[in-house]
Amino acid sequence: SHAEENKRPCEHNDWDDVRTRHGFKLLRCRVCQGRWKLPSHDVPRCMEFLHDRCGEAEACGLLHVRRKKSNIMERYERFGNSVLEGVAPRIQKRAIKHAKMPKQKVGSNSSSEGPPDLLDEDV
Repeated sequence: SHAEENKRPCEHNDWDDVRTRHGFKLLRCRVCQGRWKLPSHDVPRCMEFLHDRCGEAEACGLLHVRRKKSNIMERYERFGNSVLEGVAPRIQKRAIKHAKMPKQKVGSNSSSEGPPDLLDEDV
């Protein structure tokens, strides 16, 4: 039901804006991966947070929605296999492969361009 979909999944205040479809916005908590579906016209974003000026964190009455969502690779490294449920097999393989790759230091002389960027994957 819509009432359950609109219910806030957690008390954290660190959100990714995953997508907007059919008049609803899907937010994903960066702390626990909880998903929250809200009417797209009713997302009370904290403008101070967008400008790195809100010091309220969890206590802020407005939503802290990040400009750039975390990608599947970052989420896999932090939360493991649980983020791969329902994800296309090709994306699963990339996330797992990326997580096993050694981290390169900034300024390294490697000619490799690294793993593909999956920021725009709707997962």
